[in-house]
Amino acid sequence: MKDNNYKYGRYINPNQETRWATTEEIQNAGTYIDLSLDHYPGAGLPVLSNGREAYVDNKDTHTLIFGATGSKKTRLFCMPMLNIFAKAGESFIATDPKGELYAKTSGMVKENGYDIVVLNYRDIGYGNMWNPLALPYELYHSGKQEEAIALLNDFVATISEPQFKNANDRFWPEMASSFALANLLLLMESGEPDEVNLASLAKLCDMENEDALEGLTGYMASDALASINYRGVLSAAGDTKRSIYASLFGMVRIFNTQKQLTMMLSGNTVDLRTIGKKKTAVYIIVPDEKTTYHFLVTTFIKQAYETLISEAQKTSERSLPIRVNFVLDEFCNIPKVPDMPSMISAARSRNMRFYLVAQSIHQLQGRYGEDADTIKGNCDNWVFLTSKELALLNEISELCGSIYTSDGRYRRLISISELQRFNKEKGEALIMHSRQYPIITEIADIDMYSMFLGFPSVEIKPFDPPQIRLFSAEALYEDVKKKKRKAPFGKPQSSEAAEEEPVDEVAKIQKELEQRFDELFGTLLDD
Repeated sequence: MKDNNYKYGRYINPNQETRWATTEEIQNAGTYIDLSLDHYPGAGLPVLSNGREAYVDNKDTHTLIFGATGSKKTRLFCMPMLNIFAKAGESFIATDPKGELYAKTSGMVKENGYDIVVLNYRDIGYGNMWNPLALPYELYHSGKQEEAIALLNDFVATISEPQFKNANDRFWPEMASSFALANLLLLMESGEPDEVNLASLAKLCDMENEDALEGLTGYMASDALASINYRGVLSAAGDTKRSIYASLFGMVRIFNTQKQLTMMLSGNTVDLRTIGKKKTAVYIIVPDEKTTYHFLVTTFIKQAYETLISEAQKTSERSLPIRVNFVLDEFCNIPKVPDMPSMISAARSRNMRFYLVAQSIHQLQGRYGEDADTIKGNCDNWVFLTSKELALLNEISELCGSIYTSDGRYRRLISISELQRFNKEKGEALIMHSRQYPIITEIADIDMYSMFLGFPSVEIKPFDPPQIRLFSAEALYEDVKKKKRKAPFGKPQSSEAAEEEPVDEVAKIQKELEQRFDELFGTLLDD
């Protein structure tokens, strides 16, 4: 392993408040890997690597990688890490914006006996199928309704984010979100397993179901969450209601217009529970030139994390048998992952690690706001490649500390100007590794790892389109009226009153809430 001390030996002084770490210090803090071996004793961020041997951070630390577009973040870190994970027997979930990770690593991953899952949103029709509603449905009917509703809330928050971002008045997307959640709850409560899909959700959000949903609301207990959310919309005045439906249509439009994608999201060939139990590689291939499908990435990451936490809790050690690594390339280009700060905090003890790849601090703060500082603080490893962003350059420079030079001047260990001059071709990077002093190191490009090359990429096969069965609110309403099926979120009522009571109650609630909405809408107009 090449000694990098010659680069900054003039700064190494035991009396300084800071200094550069020595190569020996970084080696002692890492796990050594002879990359020619068939199996590795550990895996993680390479802090020293020449393509033949490496020192990696095998501890339960999270990593934040900063680098502008074209800085080789993927080639220097993401690609080597996935191969190292595969030879160490660790599972991973990786976002793959260009499909490059899959092309460079899937062959070697398969050679090491992994189950490979491909969620391919670049070439729709190829890869695995994953139904975002399958897990909430399973939880809902296994007595874990609160967990199911939490996942549904996360899903609604994700699909509604564009509406909130573009809305002049938050009232409309808020009401549309309430209605979408009510429809999802109805699917959970009354849908058959093969009816619980996003095509059914899109159909329920159409105005043609209004009469049936209004009728069903009359049979629901007044304090049921679905009932409350339905009444809030269905009792609104005509123009108000139409505006809410317009916002709602924007949320689910993709499931109405892209039939093949909807089919892909209506079947399920992925079992999230096994990722931490057997060697599994999950690639989420998503176009980086458009954001249409990015909400699916966020939803999958959140569901996978929640599932793995649940599986870890079932073990005596409260930890996954196989470590799971989340390698999230272009982390700030996907919609905000709900509860990301708490996810990072809880992951370590459950044998999960996060590798977050971002272009800038501004990008991270723009996506996560005040939570960005918490996310940064929970990442013990920081990697810097290159940037022109002054805020990032200044923070990296300041975190490295200051020194007295030989002529008595007080200066930062590395200046903003010096940070901008790393040699891209040599793979120079500044790494602040856990509690060690920082180091400037040279990381091997993926093509320098001869043991990872020569494995052809695994073919991504087309999926068999499932038969989509749609949930019908009209059919459910007719069956409930005829007592052929149980009323969703039903309330106690006598058999004699069953036919008339819903209509009377709906009329009463409708009148009361219509007055309240007219008052609220009038206030908004006045403002």
